[in-house]
Amino acid sequence: MIHRTILLLTLLSATVQVGCNRTPPAKSANSSPTPAPAQNSAVETEIVSPQSIAGVIPATGKILVPENGVAMIGPVNQGRIVRLYAGQGTKVRKGQKLAELESADIDQAEADYLKALADYENALRSSAAEVKLAQQSYDRNKQLYEQKITAGKNLQSAEHDLEVAKAAGENSVNGTKAALVAARRKLLLLGLNDATIDSLAKKTDLAATFSLNSPIDGIVVERNATVGASVGTDANLFKIINLSRVWIDADVFEKDLPRVRTGQEVKLTVTAFPGSTFSGRVILINSVVDPETRTVKVRTEVANPDGRLKPDMFANVQIVTELNRAAISIPQSAVLNDEGKTIVFVAAGNGYQKRQVQAGIQNNDRVEIVDGLTAGDKVVVKGNYLLLEQSKSGQ
Repeated sequence: MIHRTILLLTLLSATVQVGCNRTPPAKSANSSPTPAPAQNSAVETEIVSPQSIAGVIPATGKILVPENGVAMIGPVNQGRIVRLYAGQGTKVRKGQKLAELESADIDQAEADYLKALADYENALRSSAAEVKLAQQSYDRNKQLYEQKITAGKNLQSAEHDLEVAKAAGENSVNGTKAALVAARRKLLLLGLNDATIDSLAKKTDLAATFSLNSPIDGIVVERNATVGASVGTDANLFKIINLSRVWIDADVFEKDLPRVRTGQEVKLTVTAFPGSTFSGRVILINSVVDPETRTVKVRTEVANPDGRLKPDMFANVQIVTELNRAAISIPQSAVLNDEGKTIVFVAAGNGYQKRQVQAGIQNNDRVEIVDGLTAGDKVVVKGNYLLLEQSKSGQ
C-alpha cells in the first residue's frame, strides 16, 4: 500500500512538470503570452502614457569665449606705469580705468594741442573783430550814400572790404581748426580720452600721463604689469574676457547634418555641474568637414550670466531636432531587436506578450512608439532579455 501511494505521487509530479513546460513557441512578433519568470523581481514594467519627447543629436564640444568678448589692452606709445587700478579677477566695466602711465611722447602732443587751441580761439576773435569793423564801415557808407552825402564808389569800397574781411576770417578760422583737429586726434591715438583732452586747458600741472581703459565689460584674466615698469607699444598688459554669453563648438557627424538648422534649441551639460542643464541655440553650421573624423563644427550660443561655464570646458550637447508633445514613448531599455524586428514585451494576464512595434523619434533614454502600443499598456523595461530568451527556447 505504501509503495502504491509513492508511485502515484511520483507520476502526478511528473505530469505537472511536463504541463508547465509545454508553452507553444511564438509564430510571429505578436506572440501568445510568455509565462512570468520564477523570479518576478527581475522584471519591471512601466505604464505607457502620452508624454513629450524630443529627437536629439548627441555630440561633444568645447566652450569658447565669443570673438567680441575678448580684449587685449596695451599702450599705443612707450611709457612707464605709475598706477594700477585692476588686477587678475577684477570685474570691470567698459571705459573703466585699468592703469595710468607717464610718457615723454605726449609732452609735445599736449603742447601742440594747447597751441592749436589758442590759435583757433584767437582766429575766432580776430575774425569776428575784423568782420565787425568792416560791417560798421559798410553800414556807415551806406547811410551816407542814401543821404547823398558820399559817392557810390565809397559804398562799393566798403562793401569790398566787408567781403574780404569775411573771407579772410573764414580762412583763418578753418586753418586753425584743422590744426586743432589734427592735434586732438594725435592725443587720442596716444591714449588720451575726450574728457582728459577737454580738461587740458584748465590743467595747471602738465604731467605727461595717460590711462589705459577697458573697451568691454568683463573680468581681468591676465595682468602683465607692475608699477614702475617701462613698456612699449608691443606689450599686452591686460587680457579681459566677457563670459555673459559663451560659444560651444560641437562635432556633429556629417550623416546628421540634414537634421541640423540654425536656431534649433540645444541642451548641454558639463561635468562640473552634473545636476544642471544649460540651454542655447545653434548660431553657426561650419562649411568644412573634418576629413579625419567626418564631423562638422556646429556652434551654439548660451547665456552664462553667472559665469559658471568656463572657457575650454568640455560639454555634452544635445541638438533638439524634432519635438512631439503628445507621443507614446517608452524607455530605450524596453525596446529589443528580434531577428531584425523591433519588439517589446507587454504584460498580459499572468504572463508577458511579445509585440512588434514601430519606433519614431529617439533620444538618449526614450523612444517614441508610433505603432504597436496604446496608453495604459504595461511594457517591460527591465528583465525583457530574459523573456526574449524564454520565448525563443520555448520555455
